Amino acid sequence: MIKCKRFSLTDHILSGITVKKLVLYSLLSGLFFNFIYIAESEANQRSVNVYSFRHVELIKPLINEFTKQTGIKVNVVSGKADKLMQRLIQDGDNSFADVLLTVGAAKLDKAKQLKLIKPINSSILQANVPEDLRDPDNYWFALSLRVRAIFYAKDRVKPQLLPSYESLLNNRWLGKICSRTGNHFYNRTMVASFVYHYGEDWTKNWVQKFSENLAMRPNGNDRDQMRKVARGDCDIAIANSYYYGMLSSSVKQSDREVYQKLGIILPQNMKTGSHVNISGAALTSSAKNVDNAIKVIEFLTTKKAQKIYAYNNFEFPVRADIPAGNFIETWGKLNADTLSILHLSAYSKKAAEVISQSNW
Repeated sequence: MIKCKRFSLTDHILSGITVKKLVLYSLLSGLFFNFIYIAESEANQRSVNVYSFRHVELIKPLINEFTKQTGIKVNVVSGKADKLMQRLIQDGDNSFADVLLTVGAAKLDKAKQLKLIKPINSSILQANVPEDLRDPDNYWFALSLRVRAIFYAKDRVKPQLLPSYESLLNNRWLGKICSRTGNHFYNRTMVASFVYHYGEDWTKNWVQKFSENLAMRPNGNDRDQMRKVARGDCDIAIANSYYYGMLSSSVKQSDREVYQKLGIILPQNMKTGSHVNISGAALTSSAKNVDNAIKVIEFLTTKKAQKIYAYNNFEFPVRADIPAGNFIETWGKLNADTLSILHLSAYSKKAAEVISQSNW
């Protein structure tokens, strides 16, 4: 049988040191752990954690400028919008995310319904972001606008024949239009805006005739559609406007050549103008660094940040007092349909139903 001797940490310590020394060690130990706590608290006061649907490289100029102005470090986790939402759901109150940057009013409304975000009481945000570009209960705020634009081959299409989304239905474009799948978020929200403005019957007719004019079965992303036009697979494409800007500044010569071959049209759709969706920001319900999080979102609506959105990301500012910049202004005058933004979520399901009945 193995015999074990009782071991006492107290006996062991006291056998080697005096009680006086033990008290001193205890005090020093307490100071040490207090120091760690204080250091962590101060670190948190100088940082903020962001979930972003954009790659870090695309928002790096914004992050750098914010840190330069405030001294607050921004930690970014990037990923697809739906994946980030799912992670917020899974982590719950244990999530370290303070700010959610995502695309689309419908996705932000979903985050609100799932109680993943909470309202922000900020006079700065209310002053900088127009009323039709922010949640009525201040749960989210738009940061930039992106247009669902029409692109055409300069050598084969006269732009005056494509003034609106309705003009895409003309028989002259039979077999000449390229588009990604109709049920993709970008197209679905555009169709949702049609249902809101014109009703289900009008929208069904538009989707059906548009589908009939497609050159091929929808595949690829927005930039792929523009590349197809450039190489002659089709004459026209619909895509988000900022991709056009990205092609113009791409490190790939082939992409810059695509840009040179294409023209862009900002549609004047009957009385509503061009369909736009947003990139937006919200404060997460689990935010630990609330003050810093609000500072980040407020900064993204400042004049400096809005100019970065326009000049670096090729998106339209949400602020009326900030011009889009010389380059974007060459695309034409934007008559943005902002009236439908707050209603896209409500009509998204109906839009999906309409699209599912077509070949889009």
